[in-house]
Amino acid sequence: MMASCIDTLIIGSGFGGAVVAARLVEAGQKVTLLERGAWRETAALKDYPLTQRAPLPHGKYFASHLLRQVSVGGGLVQRKVLNTNGLFDIHYDKGMTSICSSGVGGGSHVYLAMNTRPLLANYWDNRANGLSADNMEAHYQWILSRMGSRPAQESDNIVNLVPQRLGDHPALDTKIEQPALGFRFGHAYANNAFLGDADSHKVTLDSLLLAPLLTKGLTVYAQHECLTIHQQQTGYRVEVFDHSEQKYRFLLAKRVVIAAGTLNSLRLLFRSQALGGLAQMPALGKGFSGNGDVFALWQAGSKGDDFRTGTPTLGRFKLRGLPDSPMLYALGINGIDQIPLLPAFLRRSAKSWLALVGMGNDEANGRVTWRNDELHINYQQAKNPILAHIYHALDLLSQHDKKRVWFLPQRAITVHPLGGARVGNHQQDSVVNAKGQVHGHRHLYVSDGSALPAATGSPPSMTIAAWASHVSQHILSEIKNHETDI
Repeated sequence: MMASCIDTLIIGSGFGGAVVAARLVEAGQKVTLLERGAWRETAALKDYPLTQRAPLPHGKYFASHLLRQVSVGGGLVQRKVLNTNGLFDIHYDKGMTSICSSGVGGGSHVYLAMNTRPLLANYWDNRANGLSADNMEAHYQWILSRMGSRPAQESDNIVNLVPQRLGDHPALDTKIEQPALGFRFGHAYANNAFLGDADSHKVTLDSLLLAPLLTKGLTVYAQHECLTIHQQQTGYRVEVFDHSEQKYRFLLAKRVVIAAGTLNSLRLLFRSQALGGLAQMPALGKGFSGNGDVFALWQAGSKGDDFRTGTPTLGRFKLRGLPDSPMLYALGINGIDQIPLLPAFLRRSAKSWLALVGMGNDEANGRVTWRNDELHINYQQAKNPILAHIYHALDLLSQHDKKRVWFLPQRAITVHPLGGARVGNHQQDSVVNAKGQVHGHRHLYVSDGSALPAATGSPPSMTIAAWASHVSQHILSEIKNHETDI
């Protein structure tokens, strides 16, 4: 299997990997994609002849399929793989704890279906020669169109949308633009959020971009984890572990696109550099961001309310009277019915609670290093004032509402780790150039969130996808120009 040299090998199937794969295959290229996780058993994939499937952590599979692995920064404790079919990774570090997902389709299974642009309209300006907000616009348009993105409307008959349910709250400004969603409206609005959507109402990349191309030039190897990359004269030798057969494999590829998700991409780059497979990358690990993520619980409802039903996110709001109020995104405890043996009082209590997610432009001044064969994240909340601003907003909400808003200001947690292999002009302060190619490494690209130059301050999936689309067009141009030097 895979004995000959592969033209283009993509590592990872989230927004960074699936988009590059789709754009290349739709342009007539043959592509091989590796994904360490399995295909998820969802309604949208039931008619595809796929092997290596695994259920989402619903019902009887909750305990066994919730976690894939747990790791601790700096290698103080050996990384522990609990179940290769698990949905989530948790990386605990003194500076920040990160939660990521695993499976074909990547984060599209667990994200809240919000399809948004960066908070700053000029996000891409002055990042690297050839990059600008103007020339990235077509890539945003492409992915938003493919996702079928649009805001929820009253005609969708969705209960619990923020503008309707919280519009009269005196402390909240809900008359702001609501996020577009990658969601199939008009169906049941339940069990579609952070534990995955088995009914496929949420638009996910496995069914949207990958499975339809399996007969058109795309080959996907699920449960294949890339361990190292070694540069050779004619391309790259990639070490892979096949979890399904418990075997190591070595692949040869002319061109490699790294899109394993920020932490896994950084882990792969650091390990390959440490083993001499890749040349030194002086800026590797610089510019790390948690996207200003803050998580809270708010008992917003009263007796008779049930926020558990709705779209993956119910909308967003700002606080009145707070200058430069951060955006707060609200979601019900949607999916709690999939957790077995949960006490009845907790199920009842969950009806009246909203989870709140704050995001904002942190300074992207974190630093990831490599120690004892593991990542170590150095991130200081005190040097990222957006976090204190979001905490202040949550405190004000609690004071005004007379209902406790629960959050943990002493612990930075993110589900949107970004940066560490950021784009820029020079290898001293960046890892990839404006085309996504690693400085000093011909035909090696990074197309996921690790290449982003800064926090997006909003859900980053569309920005990652736009970046991946941008990278794909440069790969196609390189192929068209007969492998001309970049």
